[in-house]
This record gives sequence, structure tokens and C-alpha cells, in this order.
Amino acid sequence: MSVLAGSIAFSIATFISRIFGLARDVTLAAVYGASGVLDAYLVSIIFPFFLRKIFGEGALGSSFVPFYKSTKEKDEFVSSVINTFLIITVLIVVVVEIFPSIVPNVFAVGYNVEGKYQIEKLVRVTVLFVPEVLLWAVFYSILNSHDKFFLPALSPFLMNIGVILGTLIGKDVFWSAVGFVLGGLFATIALGIEAVKYFKYRLVFNKMKGFWKAFSQATLAMMANQLNLLVDVNVASFLGHGSISFLQLASRLYQLPLGLFSVAVSTVALSKMSGKDEKSKEMKDAVETVLLFTLPSFAGLLLLSKDLIYLIYGYGKFDEIAVLNTAKVLSMYSIGVVPYSLYYIALRYHHSSKRMSIPLYASILVASVNAVLDVILGMAMGASGIAFATSIAGIIGMLFFMVRKELSIIYKENLKITIATLVMAFVIYIAHPITNGRIFTLGLIAIAILTYFLTLIALGSEKVREVYKLIHK
Repeated sequence: MSVLAGSIAFSIATFISRIFGLARDVTLAAVYGASGVLDAYLVSIIFPFFLRKIFGEGALGSSFVPFYKSTKEKDEFVSSVINTFLIITVLIVVVVEIFPSIVPNVFAVGYNVEGKYQIEKLVRVTVLFVPEVLLWAVFYSILNSHDKFFLPALSPFLMNIGVILGTLIGKDVFWSAVGFVLGGLFATIALGIEAVKYFKYRLVFNKMKGFWKAFSQATLAMMANQLNLLVDVNVASFLGHGSISFLQLASRLYQLPLGLFSVAVSTVALSKMSGKDEKSKEMKDAVETVLLFTLPSFAGLLLLSKDLIYLIYGYGKFDEIAVLNTAKVLSMYSIGVVPYSLYYIALRYHHSSKRMSIPLYASILVASVNAVLDVILGMAMGASGIAFATSIAGIIGMLFFMVRKELSIIYKENLKITIATLVMAFVIYIAHPITNGRIFTLGLIAIAILTYFLTLIALGSEKVREVYKLIHK
């Protein structure tokens, strides 16, 4: 299975999951509006998602796959990871249950006493997600190692279903939190049923030779990346109620192409590059594949930010002011789509060789730039400044690997992708003033996508031909 083939399987499943994710966010926005209540809920799930990035798509996943594929004692290795990290995550749950004030005091410093108390009540529920996400990450990595990408990428949709049902049935933010945890539990079970086909559980702890060092370095790198989120939310907590909601809801759309394409390609590329000395072919394939989808995504998000926010979130209590503020944030986030996509691929290039120090240095650089600019631009521009800081930090991360000559975009295929994106952007720019309403927005999106791929076909794009063959197959 090529990088593109695996990426498409991953992307289709992620698309389904993200559609339910958008439905979840629409439900939350319509029921609670851009309010302090929604802000509190979002902060309460930021903490377990912070750890998910470390245990899930981050350090554990990046470290696990190369070691799993190279070890002969797979049962003992998997069991050691599960047993060790279950103890760690259960201890995290116990600490947060006893001292829930840790979360608002770390993630929402600018909140008042009442707001922090509401977060504390919710986080006592949402922290139960942490052990679930550990098991989910291990099962996810095992399946990826065996070229199984569809089910792992699809599994988060169960968590989204849980939040939607909890919000609509309970009609209280507490039940939204309960739905979040229960949905995560079912997602973990779904992956576990498939993953246990590839290993037998053992009660062992000491079969992780070399893994701890790689994991520790990857964790530091991922924590540096996640400091971006920590600083973002804290700065937003000083900007008034609704600011965290603007930031998080816009981030969902910004994360859509990153999740559909960037994470998909980098996840598949990690599996393909692991265990190989020569990786130039896989790197070229990954860069071309990710640009094929993220470059037009950037153009669409930038040019249609207000239309997209109104199309998706403009219901119920989410009023016109909330739409405008969230759209400003999305336009600033969109600038970072392509840089972060290439940055992730470069990180996986090093992870595949079990080299974690360079990703650590890059992550510290990106986090430092983001933290400084967050304060400067956040205070000057509001929530949109925080998003702009995130994008600038991503550009710096991309340039870091380009300067080291470990990342290149100078390929003939990428020129065709760039030309097609410019043609698509021109069509959007010309047609946009005459559109009005959700139906016209959907129509314009369809025309833009069609224009993009027809232009690529006219230019003789090899990637489009490969996509066509895979879809036809």
C-alpha cells in the first residue's frame, strides 16, 4: 500500500469522523452559544485532549510504531506499554479528582472564581477519558503498523456521537461531558476488538528496551507543541467570555484539513518510512500528497471563512457577532494549514528512524515563537491574533526543516498543484460577491473543488491519476 493509498483510506474515515465532529460542535454552539458555559466545557476537555496529543497522535504513537515493527517480542512489548502507562494515567485521574482546581489554574488563568468552579465540576468527569485514550493510542498504533488505517481513523466518531446525544438528551453541559467519556470508551473498545488479533496480553513491565528514551524525547517535543494550546487558551481567558469558544470552534475547521490530510499522510508515512534507510521516495510521495489536498484547503478557508462559519455554526444562540468573530479567527488559522502539514511530515521523518532530538529542538522553537507572539498579537488583535501567532509559529517550524534540507517542496507535481490552486482561488474571488446564503456557499464550494481537479487533469497531474485509480479500484 502506497502513502497515497493509505492516506486516502485514512482520510475517508477521518472525513466521516470529522463530519460527526462538526455536528457535535454545531449542537454545542446552538445549545450553549458563544458563552461562558461553552467556554467551561471546552476547557474541561482541553486537558484530556492535551494528554491525547501526547499519548495518542503524539509521543506514544510516534515512538510505538518503529519499536513495534522492529521487535520480535511483540506481545511482551505491547503488554509492557499498556501496563506501565495504565498505572500512569490512573494516577493522573486520581490526582485530578482530588485536586480539580489544577486544570482551570493551568488552562484558564484569566477566569473568575465562578468560571473556574464550573470547569472543576466538569473536569472531574472528563478526566476519566485519559486512561481510555492510552488504550486507544496503543490499539490505534498496532493497527497502523499492520496497514490498517480506516478503522482507527473512524473510531473518534463514536466520541462525537456521545457528546451530541449527551447534549441533546441531557440539555445540560454536565451530560455533554458524560457523553464525551462514554463515547471515548466505546471508541476504545471498537479498536481493541481488532487490535487483540495481533497480540496476546502478558502481565509484564520490563520489555521496553530503548523505548523509554525515545518516548521521553518525543514527549518533551509533543509537550512543547502542546504548550501552544496552553498559551492560546490562557491568553484567550483574559479576552472575555466567548473568546475561547471563537478560538476552539474556528480551530475545528482549521483542523479539518490537518486531520483529513496532514495527519493522514504523516501517519501513513511514519509506517512506510520506519525500518528503511533510504526514505527520499516516501518523503517526496508524502509532500506531494499532502500539498495536493492542503494547498486548496488553505485557499478555501481563507477566502470563504465567514461563509463557512455561517454555514456550519450560524444557528440557535450562535448569533451574527459570534459568526464574524469566529470567521476572523479562522482566516488567521488558515495561513498555517500548509506549513504545519509539511512540518508534521518532517517530524515523522525523524520519528521513523527513532531520532527524537531534532523534533524536540524544532518543537521548542515553534512553541517559543508561538508563546511570545500569542501575548503580543493576542492582546493587540484579540482571538484572531492568537490564531495568527499559531500560523506564524508553524511557518517557522516548516522553515527549520527546509533550512536543514530535510524537507523540500521543489517538485514538478507541486507546481501543477500550485497553478490549480490559483485558478480555483480566482474562481472563488470572482463568484463570491454574487453568492448569498448557505445554498450558494455549498454550490460555490462544489464549483471550486471541480475547478481545482479539472485544472489538475488538464495539467497532466500524476497524483490525480493515482487518486482516480484508487477510487475506481
